[in-house]
Amino acid sequence: MDKTWVVVADSSHARIFQLRDPQLAPEEIFDLANPLGRADNRQLASDGHGQYFGPDGHGHTAPRVEEPVQHEVRQFARALGHRLDTAAAQHRFQHLALVAAPRFLGLLRDSLDKQTRKLVSAEVAKNVSGFPPHELEACLRELAKPARPA
Repeated sequence: MDKTWVVVADSSHARIFQLRDPQLAPEEIFDLANPLGRADNRQLASDGHGQYFGPDGHGHTAPRVEEPVQHEVRQFARALGHRLDTAAAQHRFQHLALVAAPRFLGLLRDSLDKQTRKLVSAEVAKNVSGFPPHELEACLRELAKPARPA
């Protein structure tokens, strides 16, 4: 029987559910936290912008390319993507549904390798991680239905 994994995530928390049978409740198989995803940039930045001196001897500052919190969120998406890539390579699921806050969905999608992306049957750019359990379960069941060929 085909197994579907549903990822419910935002920048600070990801849960992965497995659905085997539409009659059974979704089984939570992973719960990953990223507390730094909700941090303040000031809490993570150790100092100011980098400084350097140009050939004329004048000092200049180099702005950050990426804010510290955004860097942590990107790392979290990569770690989650790597976990999903590994599970896909081990054939632990045949379908994958991604439900994530819009910005995080883009980061997560970019973190998946080509083979794992082929298994994605649904994507929803919505943060449902705070839904009550009964609403989340209904949402998961609906999203986990594999797309039917036309």
